[in-house]
Amino acid sequence: MSGIDKIFDYLVPDEFHSRVALGTRVRVNLNGRRVAGWVVDLARHGEREQHIDVLRLAPLVSVSGAGVEPQIVPLTKWVSQEFFGSWRATLSFASAPRMRDKAVHAHFGQSPTLPTDEVSAAVPALVENGGGLLVVPPLVSALSVVATLAGTGPVLVVCPTVRMAAMGAAALRRRGLTAALVPDDWEKARAGVDVVIGARSSVFAPCANVSAIVVIDEHDESLHEERSPAWNAVSVARQRALSEEIPLILTSSVPSARALHECSQSTVRVHSAREWPRIEVVDLGDVPVAGSLLSSQLLSSVAQSGVTTVCVLNTKGKARLIVCKACRVVQACPQCSSLLTQDDNDALMCIRCNALHGSVCIGCGRSAFIVPRGGISQLRTQVEASSTNPVIEVSSDTQDTWTKGSVFIGTEAVLFRVPSADCVVFADLDRDLGAPRLSAQSEVLSLIAKAARIVGTHGQIIIQTRQPHHPLMMAFAQQNISDALRGLSEADLAQRKVFNMPPFSRVVRITLSTGRTIDEVSLPHGIEIARENESLLLRTSSAADLADAIAILRLHFGSSLRVHADPQRF
Repeated sequence: MSGIDKIFDYLVPDEFHSRVALGTRVRVNLNGRRVAGWVVDLARHGEREQHIDVLRLAPLVSVSGAGVEPQIVPLTKWVSQEFFGSWRATLSFASAPRMRDKAVHAHFGQSPTLPTDEVSAAVPALVENGGGLLVVPPLVSALSVVATLAGTGPVLVVCPTVRMAAMGAAALRRRGLTAALVPDDWEKARAGVDVVIGARSSVFAPCANVSAIVVIDEHDESLHEERSPAWNAVSVARQRALSEEIPLILTSSVPSARALHECSQSTVRVHSAREWPRIEVVDLGDVPVAGSLLSSQLLSSVAQSGVTTVCVLNTKGKARLIVCKACRVVQACPQCSSLLTQDDNDALMCIRCNALHGSVCIGCGRSAFIVPRGGISQLRTQVEASSTNPVIEVSSDTQDTWTKGSVFIGTEAVLFRVPSADCVVFADLDRDLGAPRLSAQSEVLSLIAKAARIVGTHGQIIIQTRQPHHPLMMAFAQQNISDALRGLSEADLAQRKVFNMPPFSRVVRITLSTGRTIDEVSLPHGIEIARENESLLLRTSSAADLADAIAILRLHFGSSLRVHADPQRF
């Protein structure tokens, strides 16, 4: 029911029989109000073990129209249970954008041009294995996977963003395939096409006679829904593929730890002549002015006429970065590599592992520090003084007007706003590398992979850091970047296993909207609790214990409790 996460029994009048199916949106009378809802189960009188007095059932008032596809209704129930959220909200995510159907006939490509590259050659082995992970370098298109699969049957494709889905649909149509871009082409997808493609919610879309599901860039955070229930499209796609008995193929240039673990026996890596663009790691310790981000490489890029440059700086105001004034070493925790901060007594401390490190530099023992505080506004002012090219600060208020030869400056969001560039500069990556999160390295990898696609084969990426010997920076300095990153990923997965972190356990973030604390409640044994700013993280290896813990918390705190299952950043 609309606004109520509960199931009610109603009678389907004879005049509605032909229009009502699983997932159909209807209107009913509830406590004197007319409300909307979805049909989640259908049965004839006497088919249920529990006796229901038909004479006491109120009839449906009206049939609104299309809602959730019948075969998707059980999937929405699974999502609400797996991610501890409202079934009603999940049904809303999965519903057709329009309740009134348009008459559309199936339409398939007659003689599409199928690819014959190294990516398409890897597909048969994955299909034979029932699906798996395909590691595709950022300069190689993963769409060949989709085109190859579409040659044998309809394919459902889930992309991180609407823009990527639209570009993918256009590219597939140029090959002679028919593509439905959902949600706009929902009726075409239901009728039948070669490829159904869309962003995150397309994982619930109809796809007539679907033969395979493909998730592009499975590592991308955009595939995770932030609203409650906070589901992620990869897990939902895996469950849908399992229920429909079709292969699921995940593609990524920098696979997540979960994908590497779950597809450890079904991972194929694509190799190409050119896999990554030219990447240069710049040591900010060599910049003459302490605390400055204006390296000679950055200045050279922004000064070239007609060259489009994107500068990424993930800070708008005060920074947490603390640098030794003498040796310029970034003050990072020796135990967990997180950036250190200062307590009220100016002593260095790690907020991740709660360790104290005194008041002197961890590198040289001096006690004088500098705290770089320049944000994107300050960087823009400095760049404008050094470049004749237009300098544009990209923010939420900036319109998406792109001009070749401009210098774009912003947080990581700028990578999703600028379609292409000659050079991407990460002005100060230490702020991201040293974030007090286990996921920090994965987040940085995802950003650099995104930048690689923006600059393309002939472009360049400049990474500025005060930690040129960081394992990730060393990997990007290697001739074979893909192999170096593979070694890093394997080491990260091994470390997660030792410390029983995801994907070897499950983490849930709990937030309370009241002033009460979780200490009021006794949780099942085996649930570990850690504080994270205003939230709490629950960790366990037992799905049953986690479900019991969430049930106890919901009973105690009610609607003031918000649950975010499997957060990307922790």
